[in-house]
Parts: sequence; C-alpha cells; structure tokens
Amino acid sequence: MAKFIFPILFIFLSCSTEETTNQSTSKIKNSVETNDAVKTISYKIVFTENEGWGYQIFEGSTMLINQIHIPVIQGIHSFSSKENATKTADYIMQEVKNGNFPPTLTQEILDSLDVL
Repeated sequence: MAKFIFPILFIFLSCSTEETTNQSTSKIKNSVETNDAVKTISYKIVFTENEGWGYQIFEGSTMLINQIHIPVIQGIHSFSSKENATKTADYIMQEVKNGNFPPTLTQEILDSLDVL
C-alpha cells in the first residue's frame, strides 16, 4: 500500500505547485518577432489583489520574467497603475528582443519612462 501512496502524493504535489495568488491578467498586449521567426517576445500585464500591477515577459509560451514588484526601488512596491506597468513591460520587451538578457532596469530609466 505504501508503494502506491508515494507516487500519488508526488503527482498531487507536482500538480499543485502553480501560483495560487488571486491575479487578474490582461491579454497579451504586444509582441515582437525575434530573429528566430518561430518565437515571439510578448508581455502580459497582471494585477495582484492587495499588491498592485506588474508584468510578465514571454518568449513563445515560456515565461522569462515575472515582475510583480518594481525591481529597482527600495522595498516591495508594485506599479501604481496599469499604464506604468505597460510602459515598463514595453521597455523590457524591447531589451529582450535586442538580445539584452537579463535586461537592465535602473531608477533613471524608470524616471525617463515617467513611471516613478
């Protein structure tokens, strides 16, 4: 009997590792074909309840970046609006498209994007 419990437990735990936060996501906003015409770089804007706005960057269907907090400011703060998350995701997506991975984001860049 113990032989059967372990595989079942393993399958259950494997299936339950998905993120369970209450997030609503907007549709994929923008995509840019890479040099490899098969893969597409795209982003999705996400909203997490009690947290705020963030973004996810994808290459094809593979998530490269899950950014729900602003990475360059002290403390844990999400973007204050969907528009600010979108501006940042556009910038990061272009950086990835240009081969800059991992992309660099600074406070000066966020200031120039009028996000902070």
